[in-house]
Amino acid sequence: MGPVPLLARLIALVLVAAGCVLLVAAEFSTLYEIRVITVVQESTTSGDHHGFALLVIALAAAFMAYGALMGGSRPAAFGLLFLAAAALFVVLAVDFPDVNKEGFLAVAFEQAKATPRTGFYLESLGAVLLLLGAVITIVFGREDADARPGAAARPRVEHGDGA
Repeated sequence: MGPVPLLARLIALVLVAAGCVLLVAAEFSTLYEIRVITVVQESTTSGDHHGFALLVIALAAAFMAYGALMGGSRPAAFGLLFLAAAALFVVLAVDFPDVNKEGFLAVAFEQAKATPRTGFYLESLGAVLLLLGAVITIVFGREDADARPGAAARPRVEHGDGA
C-alpha cells in the first residue's frame, strides 16, 4: 500500500483534532450533577472526577497523530489507537458508572436524581472520534518507511551467484 490517501489523511486529522479538542473541553465541563427537586446539591467536573487523565491523553494523542499522519510512523499510529482506547476506558469504566449515582444524597433526600451533564457527552464523543481517527490512520497507513514524503529511493543491490 502506498502513502495515506489525502482524503483519508484529512478525515483522520479532522477526527483526531476534534476528538482532542472535545476531550480537553470535557475536562473543564460538568460531568454530572445531583438535583433534589430543582436544587443542585452536588456537581462534579470531568477533570476533578478522574484527575485530568483525559487532558493528558488528548495532548499525547495530538503528538501521536502528528507522527502518524504527517511522519508516517506506524508505531505512532498504534500509540494513537492505544490512547483512544485509554480515553474510552476512562469514559466507560471510570465516569459512566458514577454519572447516575446519587450516593449518600439518595439516603438523605428521597427525590435526589443524578444526571449526566455536558462534560460526559463531550468526553464520550471525543473518545469515539479519537478512536475512529486512529482506526482510519492504521487502516490507510503506510506499510514501510520508504513511503514517507521526501524519502529518498534506495538503490537496489543485486547479489550475484558468485561467478
